[in-house]
Amino acid sequence: MWFRWESKLVEKRTLTLIALTAVTWALIATSFAAYYYLEHARLQGQFDEKQGLLGALSSNYAALTAKSSFIARDYNTLFGEYQWPTGENCSPLMSEYQALLANLRANYSLALGNSPDLNETYNSLLNETQALANENAVTREEFKELLDQFYKLFTNLVINEWDGLLAGTSVIHVNLLINYSNGAETWFNETAVSPDATLFDVTRQVANITYSYLSSMEPGHIFLSSINGHATGYWVWSYWDETSAQWVFGPVGCDAWTLKDNGVYEWVSS
Repeated sequence: MWFRWESKLVEKRTLTLIALTAVTWALIATSFAAYYYLEHARLQGQFDEKQGLLGALSSNYAALTAKSSFIARDYNTLFGEYQWPTGENCSPLMSEYQALLANLRANYSLALGNSPDLNETYNSLLNETQALANENAVTREEFKELLDQFYKLFTNLVINEWDGLLAGTSVIHVNLLINYSNGAETWFNETAVSPDATLFDVTRQVANITYSYLSSMEPGHIFLSSINGHATGYWVWSYWDETSAQWVFGPVGCDAWTLKDNGVYEWVSS
């Protein structure tokens, strides 16, 4: 009798163990299934996002190409008329040039609005054009200078828009040190910016600045007068050269210096 009871008890424990094992494996299998489902959903979401990004890039590529081709066609037409022997007075071409300048503003208003230096360059060129248009005669040299300035501005706007399009796909990280005249220092490490950003862009991103636009200064036109309320004689910038392990004085204006990934830069008040 006792053996029969013991046998039933063992059998019951065995069945319980088997049941628990089955439940455990079921839970494990369910967990793995849920994990792989979520992982698949996450990867699928990333894949769909990248596909959408590629589609947007393709669409924007077509739009930017069509816009730049439209402006380039009109510029080339006007340049051809200028090269054709028409005497020394180019005044008859001024109306076409003014229309070309207006079309540039209409097509690149957003890019001009996002770039203070290029917007200032456009306004300076517009004022110069209006002043010449009021004169009785415009020499070939004066008109050639207008054409050259337009082409340079147009090229920079096209590059900025292309860089902005590509910037939507990636970022770089830079480190910026602001060294005040009172000895205080502020680091902005691992600051994320677009690959086309300049030192002026990242400085304006992390600090409150005031600056002047100097049209005669080139390359770069921006001159910083204060950072975060600290106004001294002037601010100068440098970059850290890894090869020589030392700070190197900035050779151009801050708005003409394109940043590199993991680059280290410094502003010093003087």
